[in-house]
Amino acid sequence: MKVDFPNVVIKDILTQEEIDAILKVLSETESKSFVQGLCFNSWHIRLPLNIEEKFLKYAEELSGVKLKLLEYNISRYENIEKDGIRYYPMLWPHTDEAFKKPRVTLDYQLRSNISWPVIVDNLNSVKEYNVNDNEMITFSGTHQVHWRPKKQFNNNQFLEMIFLHFEPENSFLLNATHIKSMRKLAGKRFLEWEQTEGPSSNDNDPKSSYYRYWDEDPSLEEKWGV
Repeated sequence: MKVDFPNVVIKDILTQEEIDAILKVLSETESKSFVQGLCFNSWHIRLPLNIEEKFLKYAEELSGVKLKLLEYNISRYENIEKDGIRYYPMLWPHTDEAFKKPRVTLDYQLRSNISWPVIVDNLNSVKEYNVNDNEMITFSGTHQVHWRPKKQFNNNQFLEMIFLHFEPENSFLLNATHIKSMRKLAGKRFLEWEQTEGPSSNDNDPKSSYYRYWDEDPSLEEKWGV
């Protein structure tokens, strides 16, 4: 995967019938997980096959390579209170370290009543993208630092996204060297992001904001190799 993977916003992705099918699946899915750090609930669902294939076609046309759709989920950002603690939606600069191989990423906006742009660092060229409902932005989650500006949500505001991750068929393992280089760039963007107005962390330990950029993390060698 190339670090200069094209970043574009594509409009009018799904038909209303397809959107209604997704909303039906979502309404019937009770199991969800709360991601405290970023303040969103996430549902791991199975989309109708025709919708999976439609997203795959978009991803392959943009990347020019054969891909496999391996992971996706629906996530809803909104202010959340748990056990008397208020959490706020945020997305700090990062790359997707959960994946050991390169990914092509499609972020599809399902529903919202708030505007919250996506920012991508493409070879040190930082650009902000506005994404509306039934639109998506493309990037490489493993090779391009991405984030959102700080945004204060009102209690009735929300944003629902489908995050889709595709792996090239002829892929390769990433390593600690790659992760360290991505952390170095993300750390630079984080320091800029942190200085803007608004909260920088939902974690119980405020220092944890910096841990994700620590290239001396001893788990790197064990997890990623050299």
